[in-house]
Formats: sequence, structure tokens, C-alpha cells
Amino acid sequence: MSKIEFIIPTYSRINHLITILGSFKSQSNPNWKAHIVADCPPSDIQDKINKTIEFFDDERFKLTILPERYNDWGHTPRQYGLDNATEEWVVMTGEDNYYVPEFVDIMLSEGKDHHFVYCNMVHNWINKDYIPLNSVLKFGGIDIGNFMTRTNMAQKIKLRKDHKWADWFFVEDFQNKYKVAKYKKVNGVLYVHN
Repeated sequence: MSKIEFIIPTYSRINHLITILGSFKSQSNPNWKAHIVADCPPSDIQDKINKTIEFFDDERFKLTILPERYNDWGHTPRQYGLDNATEEWVVMTGEDNYYVPEFVDIMLSEGKDHHFVYCNMVHNWINKDYIPLNSVLKFGGIDIGNFMTRTNMAQKIKLRKDHKWADWFFVEDFQNKYKVAKYKKVNGVLYVHN
């Protein structure tokens, strides 16, 4: 049975973490797990993260707390999660995102014969209005949380941690490495970036 493994970096925004974890619990398809990777937050924040995960009471949530702080837009925690991912599919995301309840169901269904699946999204562009985006595989047209890739393929690519736009560069590197990969776009809006 195919599953999606979500990788969620976090530091201190507990309200955002509650929202994204709630969106996972609301999925119509139970074939997912979520690996929360904390970027060495202070101990009081670690306690809040633990209590949040305990509140949802779901063995599909896993927490790793990194031993040192990287503060690199979540790229090192994402890379850690990617390196340790075990499910067939992986979605690297952010704690400030939200997935509609059909995300897992639709993405897994569309992914059967593909290597990279992405969907349209709503984006809070630089803290302005929410705008719908017609996702495209080019710079500025895709976000780290609105695509999933086969884990074994994604693990052969490293995030460019020194750049804020590592999500785009990951897609570009994927395309360059896997020139014959099969891509699938889902036209529905299944993802919201806050």
C-alpha cells in the first residue's frame, strides 16, 4: 500500500503546527505519516511541541529534535527528514501550510504511474492577499509543499540549504537528474501556503 511521508520542519510556531497536524488528521485517506523535525528549539518550545503531538494521539506522527540550531529556512530539518524517509512518496513542507482533506487520496491516485506529482495551490504571497496559483514547473511557479516525489528518487538530490529558494532548486535538480521522469499535474487546489 502506497503512503505519503510528510516532512515538517518546525521551530516555535505552535499555532501553525497545530493547523498542519489537524489537516493531516482530517485526511480522507489514512495512508500517510508525518515526521516533524524541530530545529533545536528552546526547551519550553520543545515541551509545547511534544504536548501538541500528544494531543493528536496518532502513531503516524514522529518527532525528531535536532541537537543544534541551523536557522536555514527549514532546509536542514527537511534534509534530515528526507534522508530518513521510509515511505514510497515524500512531501517536504512547512509548518505554516495546510492540506485539503482529499490531498492524500488524490495525490496517491494520480501518482500510480508517475515519479513527481504536483497540484495547484493558494499562496499568501509575502504576507499579502491569498492568491490562487496555477502551478508550473518553473521558478516561482511551485512551492515546497505542493508536490510529492518518489522517495528513492528524491533521496538522491540534496537541498541547496544556503538559498531561500531551495524548493525551486530542488525541483530544477530533480528535472535535470531525471530527464525521463513522468510528471503529473493535478489541476485542483489541494494545498494552502500560509
